Amino acid sequence: MRREIPPDSLKATEGVRVRGSLVRRSAVLSQLSQLSQLRLLPQLSLLPMLLLATLTACGPGDVAAPSGPAAPAAADATFPRQATTDELVTLRRAEDILVRRCMARAGFRLPTAPEPARTGTEPPPMALVLADVPWAREHGYGSRVRTPGETDRLRANDPVGDYLRALTPQRRGEALRAWQGGGVDTVEVTLPDGATTGRSTRGCTSEARGELYGDFRTWFGADSVDRGVTSLAMSRAQSDPTYTKALRRWSDCVARRGLPHESPGALRAALGDTAPVAKEVEYAVTEASCAMDSGLAAVAGDVEERHLADVRERYRADVTNARRMRLAALPKAERIVRDENASRQNTQKNNTQKNNT
Repeated sequence: MRREIPPDSLKATEGVRVRGSLVRRSAVLSQLSQLSQLRLLPQLSLLPMLLLATLTACGPGDVAAPSGPAAPAAADATFPRQATTDELVTLRRAEDILVRRCMARAGFRLPTAPEPARTGTEPPPMALVLADVPWAREHGYGSRVRTPGETDRLRANDPVGDYLRALTPQRRGEALRAWQGGGVDTVEVTLPDGATTGRSTRGCTSEARGELYGDFRTWFGADSVDRGVTSLAMSRAQSDPTYTKALRRWSDCVARRGLPHESPGALRAALGDTAPVAKEVEYAVTEASCAMDSGLAAVAGDVEERHLADVRERYRADVTNARRMRLAALPKAERIVRDENASRQNTQKNNTQKNNT
Protein backbone atom coordinates (compact mmCIF):
# COMPACT_ATOMS: atom_id res chain seq x y z
CA MET A 1 0.00 0.00 0.00
CA ARG A 2 1.44 3.36 -0.98
CA ARG A 3 1.51 6.19 1.50
CA GLU A 4 -0.33 9.40 0.72
CA ILE A 5 2.05 12.32 0.25
CA PRO A 6 1.36 15.25 2.59
CA PRO A 7 0.77 18.56 0.76
CA ASP A 8 3.86 20.12 2.35
CA SER A 9 6.18 17.15 1.96
CA LEU A 10 6.17 15.37 -1.39
CA LYS A 11 8.27 12.29 -0.70
CA ALA A 12 8.98 9.35 -2.99
CA THR A 13 6.02 7.04 -3.47
CA GLU A 14 6.64 3.55 -2.13
CA GLY A 15 6.55 0.55 -4.44
CA VAL A 16 8.52 2.15 -7.29
CA ARG A 17 11.60 0.19 -8.34
CA VAL A 18 14.71 1.38 -10.18
CA ARG A 19 16.89 -0.99 -12.14
CA GLY A 20 19.11 -0.99 -15.19
CA SER A 21 16.71 -2.35 -17.81
CA LEU A 22 15.50 -0.95 -21.10
CA VAL A 23 12.44 1.30 -21.15
CA ARG A 24 9.56 -0.65 -22.64
CA ARG A 25 8.60 0.28 -26.18
CA SER A 26 4.95 0.09 -25.13
CA ALA A 27 5.46 3.06 -22.80
CA VAL A 28 6.42 5.32 -25.70
CA LEU A 29 3.67 3.89 -27.92
CA SER A 30 1.07 4.46 -25.21
CA GLN A 31 2.11 8.09 -25.01
CA LEU A 32 1.70 8.39 -28.76
CA SER A 33 -1.76 6.88 -28.39
CA GLN A 34 -2.62 9.32 -25.65
CA LEU A 35 -1.56 12.34 -27.70
CA SER A 36 -3.56 11.15 -30.68
CA GLN A 37 -6.63 10.83 -28.45
CA LEU A 38 -6.37 14.09 -26.59
CA ARG A 39 -5.47 16.06 -29.72
CA LEU A 40 -3.86 18.81 -27.68
CA LEU A 41 -0.80 18.88 -29.91
CA PRO A 42 -0.58 18.97 -33.70
CA GLN A 43 -0.05 15.72 -35.49
CA LEU A 44 3.61 15.32 -36.47
CA SER A 45 5.47 12.71 -38.48
CA LEU A 46 6.26 9.49 -36.64
CA LEU A 47 9.83 10.04 -35.41
CA PRO A 48 9.36 13.51 -33.92
CA MET A 49 5.92 12.47 -32.63
CA LEU A 50 7.46 9.61 -30.69
CA LEU A 51 10.08 11.97 -29.32
CA LEU A 52 7.59 14.71 -28.58
CA ALA A 53 5.45 12.20 -26.73
CA THR A 54 8.21 11.71 -24.18
CA LEU A 55 8.01 15.31 -23.05
CA THR A 56 4.36 16.19 -23.47
CA ALA A 57 2.28 13.24 -22.48
CA CYS A 58 0.11 14.67 -19.87
CA GLY A 59 2.73 16.04 -17.79
CA PRO A 60 2.59 13.55 -17.15
CA GLY A 61 3.19 9.84 -17.38
CA ASP A 62 3.19 6.98 -19.76
CA VAL A 63 -0.26 5.44 -19.64
CA ALA A 64 -2.82 6.22 -22.29
CA ALA A 65 -6.08 7.68 -21.05
CA PRO A 66 -9.42 7.21 -22.77
CA SER A 67 -10.30 9.83 -25.34
CA GLY A 68 -12.22 12.77 -23.97
CA PRO A 69 -12.68 13.78 -20.34
CA ALA A 70 -14.36 11.34 -18.03
CA ALA A 71 -17.44 12.27 -16.07
CA PRO A 72 -16.49 13.05 -12.45
CA ALA A 73 -17.49 10.48 -9.88
CA ALA A 74 -19.41 11.61 -6.81
CA ALA A 75 -16.67 10.30 -4.53
CA ASP A 76 -14.20 12.47 -6.42
CA ALA A 77 -15.14 15.35 -4.09
CA THR A 78 -13.05 13.71 -1.36
CA PHE A 79 -9.90 13.97 -3.52
CA PRO A 80 -7.90 17.08 -4.45
CA ARG A 81 -9.41 18.67 -7.53
CA GLN A 82 -8.24 17.64 -10.98
CA ALA A 83 -6.19 20.06 -13.05
CA THR A 84 -8.25 21.74 -15.75
CA THR A 85 -7.57 21.28 -19.45
CA ASP A 86 -5.90 24.71 -19.62
CA GLU A 87 -3.74 23.88 -16.60
CA LEU A 88 -2.65 20.61 -18.19
CA VAL A 89 -1.68 22.51 -21.33
CA THR A 90 0.42 24.87 -19.18
CA LEU A 91 2.15 21.93 -17.50
CA ARG A 92 2.91 20.34 -20.87
CA ARG A 93 4.20 23.61 -22.24
CA ALA A 94 6.49 24.06 -19.23
CA GLU A 95 7.81 20.51 -19.66
CA ASP A 96 8.49 21.22 -23.32
CA ILE A 97 10.45 24.37 -22.42
CA LEU A 98 12.50 22.57 -19.77
CA VAL A 99 13.26 19.68 -22.10
CA ARG A 100 14.40 22.04 -24.84
CA ARG A 101 16.69 23.86 -22.43
CA CYS A 102 18.18 20.54 -21.33
CA MET A 103 18.63 19.42 -24.94
CA ALA A 104 20.37 22.71 -25.74
CA ARG A 105 22.85 22.05 -22.92
CA ALA A 106 23.47 18.65 -24.54
CA GLY A 107 24.20 20.32 -27.87
CA PHE A 108 20.82 19.96 -29.59
CA ARG A 109 18.90 23.17 -30.22
CA LEU A 110 15.46 21.86 -31.03
CA PRO A 111 13.14 24.25 -32.87
CA THR A 112 9.90 25.25 -31.20
CA ALA A 113 7.03 22.93 -32.04
CA PRO A 114 3.77 24.41 -33.34
CA GLU A 115 1.36 25.68 -30.72
CA PRO A 116 -1.20 23.16 -29.44
CA ALA A 117 -4.32 22.84 -31.58
CA ARG A 118 -7.32 23.83 -29.50
CA THR A 119 -11.01 23.97 -30.34
CA GLY A 120 -11.67 26.85 -27.94
CA THR A 121 -14.62 24.96 -26.46
CA GLU A 122 -14.33 22.39 -23.70
CA PRO A 123 -15.77 19.11 -25.02
CA PRO A 124 -18.40 17.20 -23.06
CA PRO A 125 -17.51 13.83 -21.49
CA MET A 126 -17.16 11.19 -24.19
CA ALA A 127 -15.00 8.45 -22.70
CA LEU A 128 -17.79 5.89 -23.19
CA VAL A 129 -20.17 7.79 -25.47
CA LEU A 130 -20.77 11.31 -26.73
CA ALA A 131 -24.26 12.31 -25.60
CA ASP A 132 -24.46 16.08 -26.15
CA VAL A 133 -26.41 16.48 -29.41
CA PRO A 134 -26.21 20.31 -29.70
CA TRP A 135 -22.46 20.23 -29.08
CA ALA A 136 -22.00 17.44 -31.61
CA ARG A 137 -24.03 19.36 -34.18
CA GLU A 138 -21.83 22.45 -33.76
CA HIS A 139 -18.40 20.90 -33.10
CA GLY A 140 -18.54 17.29 -34.27
CA TYR A 141 -15.95 15.52 -32.15
CA GLY A 142 -14.02 18.72 -31.45
CA SER A 143 -10.26 18.68 -31.89
CA ARG A 144 -9.94 14.88 -32.03
CA VAL A 145 -10.82 14.99 -35.75
CA ARG A 146 -9.35 17.30 -38.38
CA THR A 147 -10.18 18.05 -41.99
CA PRO A 148 -7.79 16.71 -44.66
CA GLY A 149 -6.56 20.25 -45.29
CA GLU A 150 -5.81 20.83 -41.62
CA THR A 151 -3.92 17.54 -41.41
CA ASP A 152 -1.86 18.37 -44.50
CA ARG A 153 -0.92 21.78 -43.10
CA LEU A 154 0.07 20.32 -39.73
CA ARG A 155 2.23 17.63 -41.35
CA ALA A 156 3.92 20.23 -43.52
CA ASN A 157 4.69 22.35 -40.44
CA ASP A 158 7.00 19.89 -38.69
CA PRO A 159 10.09 21.79 -37.49
CA VAL A 160 11.09 19.13 -34.94
CA GLY A 161 10.96 16.40 -37.56
CA ASP A 162 12.89 18.53 -40.04
CA TYR A 163 15.60 19.14 -37.44
CA LEU A 164 15.94 15.45 -36.57
CA ARG A 165 15.95 14.28 -40.19
CA ALA A 166 18.75 16.74 -40.94
CA LEU A 167 21.03 15.11 -38.34
CA THR A 168 23.42 12.32 -39.23
CA PRO A 169 22.34 8.87 -37.98
CA GLN A 170 24.98 9.05 -35.25
CA ARG A 171 23.85 12.47 -34.06
CA ARG A 172 20.22 11.40 -34.24
CA GLY A 173 21.01 8.48 -31.95
CA GLU A 174 22.80 10.81 -29.57
CA ALA A 175 19.78 13.11 -29.58
CA LEU A 176 17.50 10.20 -28.71
CA ARG A 177 19.73 9.15 -25.82
CA ALA A 178 19.92 12.72 -24.52
CA TRP A 179 16.16 13.04 -24.79
CA GLN A 180 15.02 9.68 -23.41
CA GLY A 181 17.93 8.62 -21.23
CA GLY A 182 19.20 5.66 -23.19
CA GLY A 183 17.00 3.12 -21.41
CA VAL A 184 19.15 2.82 -18.27
CA ASP A 185 18.27 3.12 -14.56
CA THR A 186 14.55 2.80 -15.15
CA VAL A 187 11.72 3.40 -12.75
CA GLU A 188 9.18 0.58 -13.06
CA VAL A 189 5.59 0.82 -11.87
CA THR A 190 2.89 -1.85 -11.68
CA LEU A 191 -0.35 -0.41 -13.04
CA PRO A 192 -3.84 -1.15 -11.70
CA ASP A 193 -4.48 -3.65 -14.52
CA GLY A 194 -1.35 -5.61 -13.58
CA ALA A 195 0.81 -4.40 -16.49
CA THR A 196 4.19 -2.79 -15.84
CA THR A 197 5.46 0.46 -17.32
CA GLY A 198 8.86 2.05 -17.00
CA ARG A 199 10.97 5.04 -17.91
CA SER A 200 14.65 5.90 -17.59
CA THR A 201 15.49 8.20 -14.72
CA ARG A 202 18.09 9.82 -16.97
CA GLY A 203 17.73 12.09 -19.97
CA CYS A 204 16.07 15.42 -20.54
CA THR A 205 12.48 14.18 -20.26
CA SER A 206 12.97 12.79 -16.76
CA GLU A 207 15.13 15.75 -15.75
CA ALA A 208 12.42 18.19 -16.83
CA ARG A 209 9.69 16.33 -14.98
CA GLY A 210 11.81 16.06 -11.88
CA GLU A 211 12.47 19.79 -11.97
CA LEU A 212 8.81 20.61 -12.50
CA TYR A 213 7.20 18.13 -10.09
CA GLY A 214 9.90 17.95 -7.43
CA ASP A 215 10.97 14.31 -7.73
CA PHE A 216 10.81 12.24 -10.89
CA ARG A 217 10.44 8.83 -9.26
CA THR A 218 7.59 10.03 -7.07
CA TRP A 219 5.89 11.74 -9.97
CA PHE A 220 6.24 8.83 -12.39
CA GLY A 221 4.84 6.33 -9.90
CA ALA A 222 1.84 8.39 -8.83
CA ASP A 223 0.98 9.71 -12.29
CA SER A 224 1.24 6.31 -13.99
CA VAL A 225 -1.06 4.68 -11.47
CA ASP A 226 -3.48 7.62 -11.59
CA ARG A 227 -3.80 7.22 -15.36
CA GLY A 228 -4.04 3.48 -15.03
CA VAL A 229 -6.98 3.95 -12.67
CA THR A 230 -8.96 5.68 -15.40
CA SER A 231 -8.04 3.07 -18.02
CA LEU A 232 -9.04 0.18 -15.75
CA ALA A 233 -12.29 1.85 -14.71
CA MET A 234 -13.29 2.47 -18.35
CA SER A 235 -12.43 -1.11 -19.27
CA ARG A 236 -14.63 -2.41 -16.46
CA ALA A 237 -17.42 0.00 -17.37
CA GLN A 238 -17.44 -1.27 -20.95
CA SER A 239 -17.83 -4.84 -19.67
CA ASP A 240 -20.60 -3.97 -17.21
CA PRO A 241 -23.81 -5.90 -18.08
CA THR A 242 -25.91 -2.77 -17.65
CA TYR A 243 -23.77 -0.94 -20.17
CA THR A 244 -23.56 -3.78 -22.70
CA LYS A 245 -27.35 -4.19 -22.67
CA ALA A 246 -27.88 -0.50 -23.44
CA LEU A 247 -25.06 -0.64 -25.97
CA ARG A 248 -26.99 -3.17 -28.06
CA ARG A 249 -29.89 -0.73 -28.28
CA TRP A 250 -27.48 2.04 -29.30
CA SER A 251 -25.95 -0.21 -31.98
CA ASP A 252 -29.39 -0.94 -33.43
CA CYS A 253 -30.12 2.78 -33.48
CA VAL A 254 -26.97 3.80 -35.39
CA ALA A 255 -27.47 0.90 -37.82
CA ARG A 256 -30.93 2.20 -38.66
CA ARG A 257 -29.27 5.53 -39.50
CA GLY A 258 -26.88 3.93 -41.92
CA LEU A 259 -23.84 3.53 -39.63
CA PRO A 260 -23.75 -0.14 -38.54
CA HIS A 261 -21.22 -0.22 -35.71
CA GLU A 262 -21.18 -2.13 -32.44
CA SER A 263 -19.85 0.63 -30.17
CA PRO A 264 -18.98 4.35 -30.10
CA GLY A 265 -15.33 3.36 -30.30
CA ALA A 266 -15.94 1.37 -33.48
CA LEU A 267 -17.94 4.25 -34.95
CA ARG A 268 -15.11 6.72 -34.26
CA ALA A 269 -12.51 4.31 -35.60
CA ALA A 270 -14.47 4.05 -38.85
CA LEU A 271 -14.48 7.84 -39.11
CA GLY A 272 -10.75 8.11 -38.36
CA ASP A 273 -8.95 11.23 -37.18
CA THR A 274 -9.14 13.03 -40.54
CA ALA A 275 -12.50 13.63 -42.18
CA PRO A 276 -14.52 16.34 -43.94
CA VAL A 277 -16.53 18.48 -41.53
CA ALA A 278 -19.91 17.27 -42.81
CA LYS A 279 -18.96 13.62 -42.33
CA GLU A 280 -17.54 14.25 -38.86
CA VAL A 281 -20.71 16.05 -37.76
CA GLU A 282 -22.86 13.26 -39.21
CA TYR A 283 -21.04 10.63 -37.17
CA ALA A 284 -20.96 12.70 -33.99
CA VAL A 285 -24.64 13.64 -34.15
CA THR A 286 -25.59 10.04 -34.88
CA GLU A 287 -23.59 8.82 -31.89
CA ALA A 288 -25.06 11.44 -29.55
CA SER A 289 -28.65 11.16 -30.80
CA CYS A 290 -28.65 7.39 -30.45
CA ALA A 291 -27.05 7.69 -27.01
CA MET A 292 -30.06 9.72 -25.92
CA ASP A 293 -32.70 7.69 -27.77
CA SER A 294 -31.38 4.30 -26.62
CA GLY A 295 -30.84 5.30 -23.01
CA LEU A 296 -27.10 4.63 -23.29
CA ALA A 297 -26.29 8.18 -22.21
CA ALA A 298 -27.83 7.78 -18.76
CA VAL A 299 -26.50 4.26 -18.32
CA ALA A 300 -22.98 5.20 -19.39
CA GLY A 301 -22.84 8.08 -16.92
CA ASP A 302 -23.94 5.89 -14.02
CA VAL A 303 -21.66 2.98 -14.90
CA GLU A 304 -18.67 5.22 -15.51
CA GLU A 305 -19.15 7.05 -12.22
CA ARG A 306 -19.52 3.82 -10.25
CA HIS A 307 -16.40 2.14 -11.65
CA LEU A 308 -14.28 5.28 -11.43
CA ALA A 309 -15.27 5.74 -7.79
CA ASP A 310 -14.48 2.11 -6.98
CA VAL A 311 -11.05 1.98 -8.65
CA ARG A 312 -10.02 5.45 -7.46
CA GLU A 313 -10.80 4.47 -3.90
CA ARG A 314 -8.60 1.39 -4.19
CA TYR A 315 -5.72 3.59 -5.35
CA ARG A 316 -6.56 6.64 -3.30
CA ALA A 317 -2.98 7.45 -2.26
CA ASP A 318 -1.66 7.50 -5.82
CA VAL A 319 -4.59 9.49 -7.20
CA THR A 320 -4.23 12.01 -4.37
CA ASN A 321 -0.47 12.28 -4.83
CA ALA A 322 -0.68 12.77 -8.60
CA ARG A 323 -3.32 15.48 -8.32
CA ARG A 324 -1.47 17.30 -5.55
CA MET A 325 1.76 17.24 -7.51
CA ARG A 326 0.10 18.66 -10.63
CA LEU A 327 -1.48 21.47 -8.64
CA ALA A 328 1.75 22.14 -6.74
CA ALA A 329 3.68 22.37 -10.02
CA LEU A 330 1.32 24.91 -11.61
CA PRO A 331 2.86 28.13 -10.18
CA LYS A 332 6.31 27.09 -11.37
CA ALA A 333 4.96 26.02 -14.75
CA GLU A 334 3.21 29.36 -15.18
CA ARG A 335 6.45 31.21 -14.38
CA ILE A 336 8.41 29.09 -16.85
CA VAL A 337 5.90 29.72 -19.63
CA ARG A 338 5.64 33.43 -18.80
CA ASP A 339 9.43 33.87 -18.80
CA GLU A 340 9.76 31.94 -22.05
CA ASN A 341 7.11 34.09 -23.73
CA ALA A 342 8.83 37.26 -22.54
CA SER A 343 12.21 36.02 -23.77
CA ARG A 344 10.78 35.11 -27.15
CA GLN A 345 9.11 38.50 -27.51
CA ASN A 346 12.37 40.28 -26.65
CA THR A 347 14.24 38.20 -29.21
CA GLN A 348 11.67 38.99 -31.88
CA LYS A 349 11.81 42.68 -31.00
CA ASN A 350 15.62 42.76 -31.19
CA ASN A 351 15.59 40.94 -34.51
CA THR A 352 13.07 43.40 -35.89
CA GLN A 353 15.19 46.34 -34.77
CA LYS A 354 18.31 44.81 -36.39
CA ASN A 355 16.46 44.29 -39.64
CA ASN A 356 15.29 47.90 -39.66
CA THR A 357 18.77 49.32 -39.16
